[in-house]
Amino acid sequence: MSKKENIIQKVTQWRVILAIQVIASLILIGLLFKLGALPMLYAIIVIILVALLNVGIFFLMKPSKNKKKGKVRTVIGKFVSILLSVLLLVGSLYIAQVAQGNSLIDAITGANTEITRISVVVMKDSKYKKLSDLKGETIEVNTSAETDKMKEAIEDLQKEESSIKTKEVDEFAKMADDLYKGTTNAIFVNEAYYAMLEANHPNFETETRVIWYKDITVKTKDISKNVNVTKDPFVVYISGIDTYGSVSTVSRSDVNMILTVNPKTKQILMTSIPRDYYVTLANKGKKDKLTHSGLGGIENTVKTMENFMGIDINYYGRVNFTSVIEIVDALGGINIDSTVAFTGYDGTSFKKGTNHITGKQALEFSRERHAFGGGDNERVHNQRVVMAGMIKKMISPSIITNYSSVLSSINGSFETNMESGDITGLLQMQISDMASWTIVQKQLTGTGKTMTGGAYMPNNKLYYMIPNEASVAENKQAIQNVLAGKPVS
Repeated sequence: MSKKENIIQKVTQWRVILAIQVIASLILIGLLFKLGALPMLYAIIVIILVALLNVGIFFLMKPSKNKKKGKVRTVIGKFVSILLSVLLLVGSLYIAQVAQGNSLIDAITGANTEITRISVVVMKDSKYKKLSDLKGETIEVNTSAETDKMKEAIEDLQKEESSIKTKEVDEFAKMADDLYKGTTNAIFVNEAYYAMLEANHPNFETETRVIWYKDITVKTKDISKNVNVTKDPFVVYISGIDTYGSVSTVSRSDVNMILTVNPKTKQILMTSIPRDYYVTLANKGKKDKLTHSGLGGIENTVKTMENFMGIDINYYGRVNFTSVIEIVDALGGINIDSTVAFTGYDGTSFKKGTNHITGKQALEFSRERHAFGGGDNERVHNQRVVMAGMIKKMISPSIITNYSSVLSSINGSFETNMESGDITGLLQMQISDMASWTIVQKQLTGTGKTMTGGAYMPNNKLYYMIPNEASVAENKQAIQNVLAGKPVS
């Protein structure tokens, strides 16, 4: 017998084949526990089945006293064992990919940082392309807001180009006016305050260009109010900020939604608040648009809504424009119901009734407001429709097959201060009971009014939505009903 034949004979011995199957089984079981998303009952069932398969194959392959029958049985056993080993390894590879989701969950949970981006802004058609092009120039700044951060950013700016000088300007609106008039060739401004720059120049963001920026990252305190999310009702505040890129960036809160979740009654109440709602900002003690609460960070937005609605908010989630596109695409698109047929701002048409939409279409659907007589009211309604479509897809059985890709898609563009254990606990609960959830949508309403006196822009005439007190009372009661386990229609 040749050396090659001897090796083949040793490798194909039933003990070796069975050992490979046992190793493949242990790998699968180990990865299942590492995944942590499978309910314990299901994990135990899988372990028992795998153990029984190993025992069964052992008795099938074990040599028999009847050599003729035993040989046939051993050959069949070897074939079945090899097939099972392949299936176990393929399953392990899939679970390994899904298990990567655990690290991704860690990345999007326990949010504790905020980024302030301070940028050198020039007119879009200007000759200035990079910071060194402003050598010897004087640029305008406003250090009255975020004083410490502005000073730090100016120091870094002058380290990069020491010849640049700064000139203090008291009002953001004047900075924008000066840039447009050519009184200054550049301004150095916190991007969160673009709302002030847009007071007289509504297309400021598209008519200007950033040539340099400084990101300042600070740690935030934990404001979560932890509960057992698989047993106790809880409230999540969803803040959609008006930026692309990092979701940790401090910016206006353009989408504002309260999710009240009762895991016992399987009910989710989605309460939308218009971005222009006239409320008292927690950090200012004065009234302004709700969207401006985001200028003080997510903690300020949460505290503002807690005070206004008279509730405790357990957790928050932050999303941005990037999030919507990537999450919806990772889910394979979502179904939404449009109350009317309309054409969005980039020309995409939506029919009345059910539409299956992509991520880009979902963003357009949720941002459009000029196509409707109801303006922002209809946009807020559509934002709820998109969110409901995403939640329905996420709690469907199909999520199991693309769990990892969904998490990968939102890494960096969604974050929450929930702990990773809460997320996996909810996932285990849903896999265990595959229950259907009732999703109810409600909206705070009000009356539009143009006036001056907002906390952040007291000298500018802006559009606000004055809350309808009956609507506020109705929505407060609906939230309390869900928390108490009562149905809400």
